[in-house]
This record gives sequence, C-alpha cells and structure tokens, in this order.
Amino acid sequence: MRNAPRIIGQSLGILALSAAFAFGVNALRPDGLPLANAAAKSSVQLDTTGGEIAIKDAALLFISGRAVFLDARSQLEYEMGHVQGAISLPPREFAAQFQDIKPALQGKEAVITYCDGERCPLSIALAKHLRDAGVKNVYVLKNGWTLWQAEKLPTAKGAAMSRMPGAQSAQTGQEGICRDCGNK
Repeated sequence: MRNAPRIIGQSLGILALSAAFAFGVNALRPDGLPLANAAAKSSVQLDTTGGEIAIKDAALLFISGRAVFLDARSQLEYEMGHVQGAISLPPREFAAQFQDIKPALQGKEAVITYCDGERCPLSIALAKHLRDAGVKNVYVLKNGWTLWQAEKLPTAKGAAMSRMPGAQSAQTGQEGICRDCGNK
C-alpha cells in the first residue's frame, strides 16, 4: 500500500506522455483527425454552384442533418419507398407545391434531388426548377434511390404528410414504374 501513490503517479505520467505523443503525431500527419474546430470543418466538400453529388457525400449530409432530400419521382413510387425524411416533389407539381415546402429548405447546407435510374431526368428537372426559384446549393443524386438502397441507408415507406388541405395521392396503376420517366 505504501507504493500506491508512486504507482498512480507513474501511471498518470505515462498516460500524459502517450497523449502528448498521439496529439503530436496526429498534428504532423497530412490526413490527421481534425481535433481543433472539428465542428467547423466538414469532410463533405460541396461545389457552391451545385451539380451532382456523390452518394458518400449525400449520406454524410443526411446523417448530420445538414441536407434536405427532395424525391422527384411520382407519389406512388414515393409511397413504395423513399429516403427517410425526404419530401415528395415531382417536377410537374413544383409550381403548385413549392411555396409549401420552401420553409423546409431554409438553413440547410444542401438541397438534394433524386429519382431513380441512370437516365431518369426528373431530379435534374426538379433541380432546375429550384435554381430558377432562387434556391442555392441544389445538388442531384443521380440514380439516387437505387444507390441509397444499395448502401442500406435509412428509408421509409408510405405517404408523406399532406402539404395542402385535401391533397390526394397520385395513382398510376403501374406498380414500380416511373410514370414520368419510364425507368424502373
């Protein structure tokens, strides 16, 4: 028991030396962890002019809550499955519904549009509508729904909460087919 203070002191000294060494090595590494101002730095580097976004960057923005996702597919496809928390906004309904969803876009680092299929033009059309309406930082996640599912990222099913009184779900009768772009 007489040696306990000495053992504790040596242990704390070793711990302090280890921490100093670890911080020093981290500071010298070009790919070191951002320990100072970690919240201010983001591993997602977004082009301020918009454009396409990679699935990895979209997922990081989703996890951190810094993006809003807009599903450009039909209401039926949205109900069958969508990015968790995404808002359904098919381009053909943009004029009628934009003012209702505009508040949800405020304060987000990115507005990400997606549809499904490599050649699906809906997310690009929706992104154009948003930019024309003055929305900044709009990005397109090409083949978004397929990529999102392949990465096993959070999804949801069912209808969105109605944005307008009396809003009805669009029914196409063609399960799993994009009525606007013809892609599965």
